Amino acid sequence: MNWQSYIRASWEIVMECESLSQVSLDEEMEAYLVHMMARNFCRTDFPPSIMCLEFMRARTPEDFRQIGDSCLFVDAWDIQRATLVEHDYYEKLGQTAYAYAATVSRPVDQLLGRIAREFSLLSRVLRVVKPRAVNACF
Repeated sequence: MNWQSYIRASWEIVMECESLSQVSLDEEMEAYLVHMMARNFCRTDFPPSIMCLEFMRARTPEDFRQIGDSCLFVDAWDIQRATLVEHDYYEKLGQTAYAYAATVSRPVDQLLGRIAREFSLLSRVLRVVKPRAVNACF
């Protein structure tokens, strides 16, 4: 698989998001968003249909990080949003998943802890390109 094209496309989307949202992320947060998008570009099984069940099954930092990523996409782009949950469900679950991923890592993953704290900001940045990005893959 040629990851270079996915990373480039993801980088272009993140740069556009920052420009349109008028939010400037530091390099570490930009890099996380770029790689998160590249990892999940055009996945057909994304996001899981019942997120809370995935959370209960999660055991590893990677499991919790993937749940956090799924929640970030759903919160920002309204992809397969459940109808019987509060409006901030995905934000809270995503923050919790990233926080768990940070704390179950050894040593503690400071970046994932920061993503948990800044989840709302990242969602707001991604939200501005929802129509084009969602139509490209989902």
